[in-house]
Amino acid sequence: MKVLKVSGKKLLAGIGILLFLGISSGCTEVQKFSWDRMKETHYRMIFGKEWNKTAKPAAGIKGQVPTGTPVDKQEKQDSTEAAAISQKQQDSVEKVNVALYFAEPGGDFLKAEKREIPFEAGLARATVEQLIAGPKEKGLMRTMPEGTDLLDINIQNGLCTVDFSKEFRDNHWGGSSGEILTVYSLVNTLTQFPTVEKVEVLVEGQKVDTLAGHMDLSVPVSRNPQIVK
Repeated sequence: MKVLKVSGKKLLAGIGILLFLGISSGCTEVQKFSWDRMKETHYRMIFGKEWNKTAKPAAGIKGQVPTGTPVDKQEKQDSTEAAAISQKQQDSVEKVNVALYFAEPGGDFLKAEKREIPFEAGLARATVEQLIAGPKEKGLMRTMPEGTDLLDINIQNGLCTVDFSKEFRDNHWGGSSGEILTVYSLVNTLTQFPTVEKVEVLVEGQKVDTLAGHMDLSVPVSRNPQIVK
């Protein structure tokens, strides 16, 4: 707190003026007396300058913006508008329906699950990724082994070459029916696209003769509609 030094003469002069104005105004005129004028005169005598009535103390701490101010409201509005724009952009993304083939509970047939995914340049890759993720429809079972990663996929002259990580072979549950369902779930899913006629399976970039010892994978595999129920 800053302490103002005032000379004794000025202080006495200010007090004298206040007494004089108070007496001269009369008891009956006290209500009519201008206290603002008295304060102005007293301030001028004490500090030697005019009293600034328009000056107001700063509200709050310097640099602090009170909550509920227009700045807060504008930031909230901007955030809401940004969220709305993001949602609108997501809704405007073109989507396409694809068929993913998963195993039925009996383990002898495949059943197509329709799924809507974003339309993109690598649609075949996105579809296989969805197949690896597994079914969403109740009652269907996955056909791709857990931990399988899609390393690469390429389509050329009607042949789709798919390269999987070693988990595709190492984590497979085996059995002739299990192997057949895995292979044809992949082949039937990919051959739904008009540019794919056959599918070649690689593991870690290498050709394989078989997945679990029951089906020949040394040659490309064509679609099998009879296994779909």
